[in-house]
Amino acid sequence: MAYDLQPLLARLAEMADDRYRAFNERLTPGAEGTSLGVRLPALRALAKEIARGDAAGFLDASRASGVHELNLLHAMVLARRPWPERMAGLKAFVPAIGNWAVCDVLCADLKPKPGELGELAAFLESCIATGEEFQVRFGYVARMLYYRGDDWIDETFRLFAAFRHEGYYARMGAAWGISMLFLCQRERTLRFLETDSLDRFTHNKAIQKAIESRRVTDEDRAVLRALRR
Repeated sequence: MAYDLQPLLARLAEMADDRYRAFNERLTPGAEGTSLGVRLPALRALAKEIARGDAAGFLDASRASGVHELNLLHAMVLARRPWPERMAGLKAFVPAIGNWAVCDVLCADLKPKPGELGELAAFLESCIATGEEFQVRFGYVARMLYYRGDDWIDETFRLFAAFRHEGYYARMGAAWGISMLFLCQRERTLRFLETDSLDRFTHNKAIQKAIESRRVTDEDRAVLRALRR
């Protein structure tokens, strides 16, 4: 029997807050007209419940729902599935991502194990190669989150050095990634910022986001400011 989304949509409607919906839609271009206004903690609790039940049925039914909260739930539930199913689901779902919030929730929840990183890395490169804004953002944000260690860092910097995109959310994803790399690969990131050929917006945003981090010292803030273009 096919998974029925209507009871779930009714529960989401009961959780909805119109003031939060309006606020969230201002922060999340692409969610306008598709958001119900359910807060993230409530969605996370609901995702755990769905994951304990017919998760596969839910994922099949919700992949092209057109409802922002269902897309967030899809990302959360997909990230909990066994790895082969997760990879198949990523290939189907990532091309449909239409805003930064769904992209970043999926990236953060993936948490691949060491033996899964190679397959995921190849998929992330394929996302970047599409040139589609949110697939590119997904590729760079996930790369930043999971490929900072010594085994992967050379390739990670190579991919960030090759970043080229006009989309605001792709640029912001790359900038965020570089700023986070600074926190764990300080010297490498400084050398990168001294010589990179990124567009000025992405380069300067990366520096700005690093400067804004509470984990960055005043001395390093001065060093970073000197690298602005």
